[in-house]
Amino acid sequence: MKKREDLSVYDTRHYPVRPQVGVGILLIRNESLLLIKRKFNPDKGYWSIPGGHVELGEKVKDAAEREGFEETGLKVRVTKLAGIIDKIMRDKEGNIEYHYVLINYFVEQVEGELDQPPVAMDDALEARFVPFNELKKYKLTESLIELLKQLKIGFE
Repeated sequence: MKKREDLSVYDTRHYPVRPQVGVGILLIRNESLLLIKRKFNPDKGYWSIPGGHVELGEKVKDAAEREGFEETGLKVRVTKLAGIIDKIMRDKEGNIEYHYVLINYFVEQVEGELDQPPVAMDDALEARFVPFNELKKYKLTESLIELLKQLKIGFE
């Protein structure tokens, strides 16, 4: 099988020709949710749960665990499905600029101290646990708000 030398030529995230598959993790501690501030678009500067793209040949749960670690330094394990969200963002002309199917999982921390603070890494500008009753004070992504409403977390 031939290897692709430069995968960036195949990157169709921006103005895609088909939906992309993404994952997100919900790590909860003491009625608080782990959030990261996004470094890149879509939703640069907004707060969301850690997550990212599923890589070719990678299982979805493995992608969720990997992305959680890459963005926060916390080793986690998927416990159960939290929900699936469609994220479709259009530009000013109405063209689809981003289209993701986001598969979100509840996770538990599996290594380190259970009160270990997250560290913003990779695609994250900041990382912190936010109490449920303070979530509305943050500039959250629309897709996270939709998920939290479905789960009745902070947006009942």
